[in-house]
Amino acid sequence: MRINPFLLGFSMIISSFSFAQSDTLNIEIEPLVISEMPGFHSGAIVPFNGRWIAIGGRTNGLHGFQSAFSFPFNGKNMNAYLIDPITGTKASASMQDLPEAIYEPLTSSNIPFCSDASYLYMAGGYGWNESAGDYITFPSIFRIDLACLETAILAGQLNENCFEKIDDERMAISGGHLKILDGKFHLVFGHRFDGIYAVNNGNNAFYNQTYSNEIRRFNLVETGNGIAIVNYEAQQDTVNFHRRDYNLVHQIFPDGSDAFTAFSGVFQKNAVLPYLNTVDITSTSANVVPNFDQHLSQYHNAVMPVFDSTANLMHTYFYGGMSRFRIDTQTQEMLDDTLVPFVKTISRVSRDAGGILTEEQLPIEMPALLGSNMEFLIADGVETDQYGIILSNKLPAGRNLVGYLVGGILSPEANISASDPTVSEANAQVFSVYINKASNDSGVVTNIKTNDYLSFGGLTLRPNPATDYTIAEISLNKASNTSAALYDRSGKLIMNLLAKKLPAGIHPIKISTSELSSGVYFLKARADGVTKTISLIIQHP
Repeated sequence: MRINPFLLGFSMIISSFSFAQSDTLNIEIEPLVISEMPGFHSGAIVPFNGRWIAIGGRTNGLHGFQSAFSFPFNGKNMNAYLIDPITGTKASASMQDLPEAIYEPLTSSNIPFCSDASYLYMAGGYGWNESAGDYITFPSIFRIDLACLETAILAGQLNENCFEKIDDERMAISGGHLKILDGKFHLVFGHRFDGIYAVNNGNNAFYNQTYSNEIRRFNLVETGNGIAIVNYEAQQDTVNFHRRDYNLVHQIFPDGSDAFTAFSGVFQKNAVLPYLNTVDITSTSANVVPNFDQHLSQYHNAVMPVFDSTANLMHTYFYGGMSRFRIDTQTQEMLDDTLVPFVKTISRVSRDAGGILTEEQLPIEMPALLGSNMEFLIADGVETDQYGIILSNKLPAGRNLVGYLVGGILSPEANISASDPTVSEANAQVFSVYINKASNDSGVVTNIKTNDYLSFGGLTLRPNPATDYTIAEISLNKASNTSAALYDRSGKLIMNLLAKKLPAGIHPIKISTSELSSGVYFLKARADGVTKTISLIIQHP
């Protein structure tokens, strides 16, 4: 197994990371050794017969943003894997043994997927299509026989009879989620992305991007000649459904009904920022949750749903990933970075018996900048409801293995998207997740200082990119002690811009950039304990 240097020493200090929460559910994670574990992310991985079956996705790290090689061919996962977490072993078979029409969509990226006891379902996905001579979002959905696929992987030779495929333009989605609720498939949000992920010097894109803005519900039925899509319907909201790369998590509502909640995601309809609101989704409706914003997890990451039937509490745990906000555990300040960096944060959103959502940053962290596009897989034998929600009341007292954190992106730095995404890599380290019910300690959680955050209205830069100057605007909702400074990419202070108490309102600051070298800089502003960061690009002719 490859051991990444960012993770060295983690197994020696993991015991110090266990903690107690108010409901006495203590979360612990520790490394699990799996021989020659492959690094991958953004594909499909599901549990089956005590093992995991994985298909598709990427074997490199974060995609580039300005390159014709943002999704290089040699970063495709071209194998199907069968991984055994108990024996720590794996088997594999090449997807290239299959016909092109099957292996191309199944080796794509950001694939919506789900499974039941017998089948893996995969829709859409973004990748190279040889016949089109371009990158596309594949207009297809697969039903894959898991028992057949397991046998084929063990034999080292894939069988196309394991795969049933429907071509349908309505399935052309990447960055969304496919799940089953009340017997219906739900293809939720996401976008259709066709073309190379790149822009030219004039900022003209080489791709077409269309958000679905929809929840697409349908059934798959047997026809005698395969499967077919029936009972199709779409619910649209061009504002609140305009998101991708989010988390869609099964929930048990306070009235006992089953549903989903869509957490965060990108990008807002009129701003290049992640969503903070959440959307509750049933088999017939969808509604934005009132009076709640999620601050501590904005992109798709590993999530773990846990239900406490005694207290009627629905918990959702978020492991690492990328987030606009984090709370400094030393100062208790909420930090705002609009670059949405990689974080180590483990957080929890809880829904109480009255339907009220609250968010906590937990006093345990990921061992590195991990979690983005990672998946949580339930451990064999854990009691769950029909949709995989862990039933905490069914867990015995003591330390219980409940699941695993698998795959995802590992980054050496928090902000790499504006510098060099290639320094990240596909994570090959697996972590076991435990719930320990042995402690009755009340525990400590870190609460979000929402009121302080709301006092800091905003931070903007115009023009950006800049040549000779740019104007920073600091927006304050109340009088605040305010400071601002400009830093280079290494974190070196370039210039102090402001340090004084300002009244409520918008405060412009002119920044001369004519003497600064071309490149990426960061403007940090702080108001009453809350810090916001925004990138500044300087481009000289």
